[in-house]
Amino acid sequence: MADAVETRSGRELFWLRLMAAVVDVAALVVVANLAAIVLYAASGGALRSSTLFKTAQCQPLRSISMTMLQGVAIPPGARAVAAQLCTLSLVGLETGRYETVALQSQEGELTRSVAFSRPVDRKGQPMTPVILDWVYPLAFILAMSLGEGLFGATLGKRMVGLRVVAARGGGRLAPHRALLRNLVIYGPWAVVLTLPLLAAVLHIRLSHTAYIAAVAGFGALGWAPLAMLAQASPRALYDRWAGADVLPT
Repeated sequence: MADAVETRSGRELFWLRLMAAVVDVAALVVVANLAAIVLYAASGGALRSSTLFKTAQCQPLRSISMTMLQGVAIPPGARAVAAQLCTLSLVGLETGRYETVALQSQEGELTRSVAFSRPVDRKGQPMTPVILDWVYPLAFILAMSLGEGLFGATLGKRMVGLRVVAARGGGRLAPHRALLRNLVIYGPWAVVLTLPLLAAVLHIRLSHTAYIAAVAGFGALGWAPLAMLAQASPRALYDRWAGADVLPT
């Protein structure tokens, strides 16, 4: 009978912890989307990030600014034939703006077409914005660690009635141990989300196969904590590594 009670409470704890993680991730999505709107507006478009939902409205341009062609490797003999301005928005609030230019070149009877896009400001001038997509996964891990290390719970855990404590003594979990715990849980997913941007910034060109392999590898690592939690008896393996315990309040 005692084993049945322990199994049932362990199963309930699994679902509570999973629900807490869902709430925390949902909170991240809301904050990140709001931040994308606010930072874009406050910086005049210099700070940009992706949003979960977005709409794009494009309109053709009557003229093509020569500044759009500066610094672009244009194929020999190609000329600009069309351009359009596209605006990205979330619930009607602008989060991005870019211009696409179509080029054409004639080689005998063969017509070649190519196009490129560049971010632009509100005046239509090309710019190089700072992309903040990599910040949010790292900020999320830090926020989860501070919540558990300083307050004993994240937003999600408070909502479902859980707290994180030190395994020895049941006191407050040290912040560095909370950081280790959350790096194991969320770190691989943070790598998956930031890998494309990191490769672009470092000018690393991965083949399609290598990119898929990297995403699949870190993605598999991302599912490992869930398997650890499902097999917890009663503490998950990453909790043991961090010297932590998750208990009902």
